[in-house]
Amino acid sequence: MSRYTNLFERLDQAGEGAFVPFIMLNDPNPDASYEIISTAIDAGADALELGVPFSDPVADG
Repeated sequence: MSRYTNLFERLDQAGEGAFVPFIMLNDPNPDASYEIISTAIDAGADALELGVPFSDPVADG
């Protein structure tokens, strides 16, 4: 099983949802991104969704 399968099975059995913050990389800069990611992990993020800036937001997702 993958780590995400295990994670979501554990959360489902506990009747809980996942905390999966979306973080835009390099916004406003790489050092700040690192701090934001570290803070999210320290705050208990179950997983991270990392975004990459793109010139055409319609193409995102």
